[in-house]
Amino acid sequence: MTIIKQAWKITRHDFRNNPYVMLWTLLFIAYLGFTMSFAVSVHWDERGNLSPVADFIMLVLIPFLGFIYNRRAFKYLQEDSYTHMLAFFRTLPIPMNAVIMSRIQQALLAFVMNSVIFFTLFFTLSATFRVYASTGFFVSFALTWIGYGMLIQAIYIHLEFLKKGKSYFWISIVIMLICGIVTIIVRVCGANLVSITAFYSKEWQLLSPIMWGALLAGVLGMCVSYRVTQRRLMKRDLT
Repeated sequence: MTIIKQAWKITRHDFRNNPYVMLWTLLFIAYLGFTMSFAVSVHWDERGNLSPVADFIMLVLIPFLGFIYNRRAFKYLQEDSYTHMLAFFRTLPIPMNAVIMSRIQQALLAFVMNSVIFFTLFFTLSATFRVYASTGFFVSFALTWIGYGMLIQAIYIHLEFLKKGKSYFWISIVIMLICGIVTIIVRVCGANLVSITAFYSKEWQLLSPIMWGALLAGVLGMCVSYRVTQRRLMKRDLT
Protein backbone atom coordinates (compact mmCIF):
# COMPACT_ATOMS: atom_id res chain seq x y z
CA MET A 1 0.00 0.00 0.00
CA THR A 2 2.92 2.34 0.68
CA ILE A 3 4.19 1.87 -2.87
CA ILE A 4 0.73 2.54 -4.28
CA LYS A 5 0.43 5.76 -2.25
CA GLN A 6 3.88 6.93 -3.32
CA ALA A 7 3.03 6.09 -6.93
CA TRP A 8 -0.22 8.04 -6.68
CA LYS A 9 1.71 11.12 -5.49
CA ILE A 10 3.88 10.89 -8.61
CA THR A 11 0.81 10.43 -10.79
CA ARG A 12 -0.96 13.45 -9.31
CA HIS A 13 2.22 15.53 -9.64
CA ASP A 14 2.46 14.66 -13.34
CA PHE A 15 -1.12 15.71 -13.98
CA ARG A 16 -0.78 18.93 -11.98
CA ASN A 17 2.37 19.90 -13.85
CA ASN A 18 0.67 19.26 -17.18
CA PRO A 19 -2.82 20.79 -16.78
CA TYR A 20 -3.64 20.67 -20.49
CA VAL A 21 -2.25 17.23 -21.26
CA MET A 22 -5.57 15.46 -20.76
CA LEU A 23 -7.33 17.92 -23.05
CA TRP A 24 -4.86 17.23 -25.86
CA THR A 25 -5.00 13.50 -25.14
CA LEU A 26 -8.80 13.39 -25.31
CA LEU A 27 -8.82 15.46 -28.51
CA PHE A 28 -6.37 13.04 -30.11
CA ILE A 29 -8.38 10.02 -28.95
CA ALA A 30 -11.57 11.65 -30.25
CA TYR A 31 -9.86 11.96 -33.63
CA LEU A 32 -8.92 8.26 -33.52
CA GLY A 33 -12.46 7.26 -32.58
CA PHE A 34 -13.89 9.41 -35.37
CA THR A 35 -11.60 7.99 -38.07
CA MET A 36 -11.82 4.40 -36.78
CA SER A 37 -15.62 4.40 -36.88
CA PHE A 38 -15.58 5.21 -40.58
CA ALA A 39 -12.68 2.84 -41.27
CA VAL A 40 -14.70 -0.09 -39.90
CA SER A 41 -17.86 1.01 -41.72
CA VAL A 42 -16.27 1.16 -45.17
CA HIS A 43 -13.96 -1.87 -45.05
CA TRP A 44 -16.39 -4.56 -46.20
CA ASP A 45 -15.75 -6.86 -49.12
CA GLU A 46 -18.16 -7.88 -51.88
CA ARG A 47 -19.50 -10.79 -49.78
CA GLY A 48 -20.34 -8.58 -46.82
CA ASN A 49 -17.37 -9.68 -44.72
CA LEU A 50 -15.36 -7.22 -42.70
CA SER A 51 -11.96 -6.48 -44.26
CA PRO A 52 -8.76 -7.50 -42.40
CA VAL A 53 -7.81 -3.81 -42.50
CA ALA A 54 -10.24 -3.28 -39.61
CA ASP A 55 -8.47 -6.00 -37.60
CA PHE A 56 -5.07 -4.45 -38.24
CA ILE A 57 -6.20 -0.96 -37.26
CA MET A 58 -7.78 -2.20 -34.03
CA LEU A 59 -4.77 -4.34 -33.10
CA VAL A 60 -2.42 -1.40 -33.62
CA LEU A 61 -4.50 1.46 -32.21
CA ILE A 62 -6.25 0.03 -29.13
CA PRO A 63 -3.05 -0.22 -27.02
CA PHE A 64 -2.51 3.51 -27.61
CA LEU A 65 -5.58 4.22 -25.49
CA GLY A 66 -3.28 3.54 -22.53
CA PHE A 67 -1.02 6.52 -23.23
CA ILE A 68 -1.13 10.04 -21.86
CA TYR A 69 0.08 12.17 -24.75
CA ASN A 70 2.44 14.60 -23.09
CA ARG A 71 5.77 16.00 -24.26
CA ARG A 72 7.63 12.99 -22.88
CA ALA A 73 5.63 10.60 -25.06
CA PHE A 74 6.20 12.61 -28.24
CA LYS A 75 9.92 13.26 -27.63
CA TYR A 76 11.02 9.76 -26.65
CA LEU A 77 12.86 9.21 -29.95
CA GLN A 78 14.58 12.58 -30.36
CA GLU A 79 15.46 13.18 -26.71
CA ASP A 80 15.29 9.69 -25.15
CA SER A 81 12.90 11.33 -22.68
CA TYR A 82 12.01 8.17 -20.76
CA THR A 83 15.65 7.45 -19.92
CA HIS A 84 16.16 11.06 -18.78
CA MET A 85 13.06 10.79 -16.59
CA LEU A 86 14.35 7.63 -14.93
CA ALA A 87 17.77 9.15 -14.35
CA PHE A 88 16.09 12.10 -12.63
CA PHE A 89 13.95 9.87 -10.40
CA ARG A 90 16.98 7.83 -9.45
CA THR A 91 18.48 10.96 -7.84
CA LEU A 92 15.40 11.35 -5.61
CA PRO A 93 14.54 9.41 -2.44
CA ILE A 94 11.79 7.56 -4.31
CA PRO A 95 11.82 3.77 -4.85
CA MET A 96 11.85 2.87 -8.52
CA ASN A 97 8.99 0.41 -8.08
CA ALA A 98 6.83 3.40 -7.11
CA VAL A 99 7.78 5.05 -10.41
CA ILE A 100 6.80 1.90 -12.31
CA MET A 101 3.54 1.66 -10.38
CA SER A 102 2.81 5.30 -11.19
CA ARG A 103 3.21 4.56 -14.90
CA ILE A 104 0.77 1.64 -14.58
CA GLN A 105 -1.69 3.90 -12.73
CA GLN A 106 -1.45 6.45 -15.52
CA ALA A 107 -2.04 3.74 -18.11
CA LEU A 108 -5.16 2.49 -16.31
CA LEU A 109 -6.51 6.03 -15.92
CA ALA A 110 -5.81 6.66 -19.58
CA PHE A 111 -7.68 3.50 -20.59
CA VAL A 112 -10.71 4.57 -18.55
CA MET A 113 -10.87 8.14 -19.87
CA ASN A 114 -9.72 7.50 -23.44
CA SER A 115 -11.94 4.44 -23.90
CA VAL A 116 -15.08 6.37 -22.97
CA ILE A 117 -14.35 8.90 -25.71
CA PHE A 118 -13.07 6.40 -28.28
CA PHE A 119 -15.79 3.76 -28.01
CA THR A 120 -18.61 6.29 -27.64
CA LEU A 121 -17.63 7.82 -30.98
CA PHE A 122 -16.88 4.39 -32.43
CA PHE A 123 -20.35 3.03 -31.67
CA THR A 124 -22.22 6.26 -32.35
CA LEU A 125 -20.73 6.98 -35.76
CA SER A 126 -20.24 3.44 -37.08
CA ALA A 127 -23.33 2.17 -38.85
CA THR A 128 -21.79 -1.30 -38.67
CA PHE A 129 -22.24 -1.51 -34.89
CA ARG A 130 -25.28 0.70 -34.34
CA VAL A 131 -27.48 -2.22 -35.43
CA TYR A 132 -26.61 -4.10 -32.23
CA ALA A 133 -27.88 -1.17 -30.09
CA SER A 134 -27.38 -2.90 -26.75
CA THR A 135 -25.59 -1.52 -23.71
CA GLY A 136 -24.41 -5.01 -22.78
CA PHE A 137 -22.96 -5.49 -26.26
CA PHE A 138 -21.19 -2.13 -26.24
CA VAL A 139 -19.63 -2.68 -22.81
CA SER A 140 -18.60 -6.26 -23.60
CA PHE A 141 -17.05 -5.31 -26.95
CA ALA A 142 -15.16 -2.36 -25.45
CA LEU A 143 -13.86 -4.32 -22.44
CA THR A 144 -12.68 -7.16 -24.68
CA TRP A 145 -10.48 -4.81 -26.68
CA ILE A 146 -9.40 -2.89 -23.58
CA GLY A 147 -8.16 -6.17 -22.10
CA TYR A 148 -6.09 -6.75 -25.23
CA GLY A 149 -4.87 -3.15 -25.10
CA MET A 150 -3.73 -3.56 -21.48
CA LEU A 151 -1.74 -6.65 -22.44
CA ILE A 152 0.16 -4.84 -25.20
CA GLN A 153 0.45 -1.68 -23.12
CA ALA A 154 2.26 -3.79 -20.48
CA ILE A 155 4.90 -4.51 -23.13
CA TYR A 156 5.21 -0.80 -23.96
CA ILE A 157 5.64 0.05 -20.26
CA HIS A 158 8.41 -2.55 -20.02
CA LEU A 159 10.14 -1.01 -23.04
CA GLU A 160 9.85 2.54 -21.68
CA PHE A 161 11.77 1.64 -18.56
CA LEU A 162 14.37 -0.68 -20.05
CA LYS A 163 15.15 0.55 -23.58
CA LYS A 164 16.57 3.71 -25.06
CA GLY A 165 14.44 5.77 -27.42
CA LYS A 166 15.71 4.28 -30.69
CA SER A 167 15.38 0.68 -29.46
CA TYR A 168 11.90 1.46 -28.16
CA PHE A 169 10.93 2.84 -31.57
CA TRP A 170 12.17 -0.18 -33.55
CA ILE A 171 10.60 -2.69 -31.18
CA SER A 172 7.32 -0.77 -31.52
CA ILE A 173 7.61 -1.20 -35.30
CA VAL A 174 8.14 -4.94 -34.77
CA ILE A 175 4.99 -5.09 -32.63
CA MET A 176 3.04 -3.45 -35.45
CA LEU A 177 4.48 -5.93 -37.95
CA ILE A 178 3.39 -8.77 -35.67
CA CYS A 179 -0.10 -7.25 -35.66
CA GLY A 180 -0.01 -7.38 -39.45
CA ILE A 181 1.11 -11.02 -39.44
CA VAL A 182 -1.66 -11.95 -36.98
CA THR A 183 -4.18 -10.16 -39.22
CA ILE A 184 -3.02 -12.14 -42.26
CA ILE A 185 -3.10 -15.48 -40.39
CA VAL A 186 -6.62 -14.80 -39.12
CA ARG A 187 -7.71 -13.84 -42.63
CA VAL A 188 -6.19 -17.00 -44.15
CA CYS A 189 -8.15 -19.01 -41.55
CA GLY A 190 -11.30 -17.34 -42.85
CA ALA A 191 -12.00 -15.36 -39.69
CA ASN A 192 -12.06 -11.75 -38.56
CA LEU A 193 -11.17 -10.61 -35.03
CA VAL A 194 -13.53 -7.64 -34.93
CA SER A 195 -16.42 -9.78 -36.18
CA ILE A 196 -15.64 -12.55 -33.68
CA THR A 197 -15.52 -10.03 -30.85
CA ALA A 198 -18.82 -8.55 -31.98
CA PHE A 199 -20.45 -12.00 -32.22
CA TYR A 200 -19.46 -13.08 -28.70
CA SER A 201 -20.36 -9.67 -27.28
CA LYS A 202 -23.80 -9.88 -28.89
CA GLU A 203 -24.47 -13.48 -27.83
CA TRP A 204 -22.97 -13.43 -24.32
CA GLN A 205 -22.77 -9.70 -23.49
CA LEU A 206 -21.19 -9.30 -20.01
CA LEU A 207 -20.76 -13.09 -19.72
CA SER A 208 -18.61 -13.21 -22.84
CA PRO A 209 -15.71 -15.64 -22.27
CA ILE A 210 -13.55 -13.66 -24.70
CA MET A 211 -14.13 -10.47 -22.69
CA TRP A 212 -13.18 -12.06 -19.36
CA GLY A 213 -10.24 -13.87 -20.95
CA ALA A 214 -8.94 -10.64 -22.47
CA LEU A 215 -9.33 -8.72 -19.18
CA LEU A 216 -7.55 -11.48 -17.27
CA ALA A 217 -4.73 -11.48 -19.80
CA GLY A 218 -4.47 -7.69 -19.52
CA VAL A 219 -4.30 -7.71 -15.72
CA LEU A 220 -1.76 -10.55 -15.69
CA GLY A 221 0.28 -8.72 -18.31
CA MET A 222 0.42 -5.60 -16.14
CA CYS A 223 1.44 -7.64 -13.07
CA VAL A 224 4.19 -9.48 -14.94
CA SER A 225 5.41 -6.25 -16.52
CA TYR A 226 5.63 -4.62 -13.08
CA ARG A 227 7.60 -7.51 -11.55
CA VAL A 228 9.99 -8.07 -14.46
CA THR A 229 10.58 -4.35 -15.05
CA GLN A 230 11.25 -3.73 -11.37
CA ARG A 231 13.85 -6.50 -11.23
CA ARG A 232 15.69 -5.52 -14.42
CA LEU A 233 15.51 -1.76 -13.92
CA MET A 234 17.72 -1.98 -10.82
CA LYS A 235 20.54 -3.24 -13.08
CA ARG A 236 20.06 -0.78 -15.91
CA ASP A 237 22.73 1.82 -16.59
CA LEU A 238 20.96 5.15 -17.19
CA THR A 239 24.04 7.14 -18.23
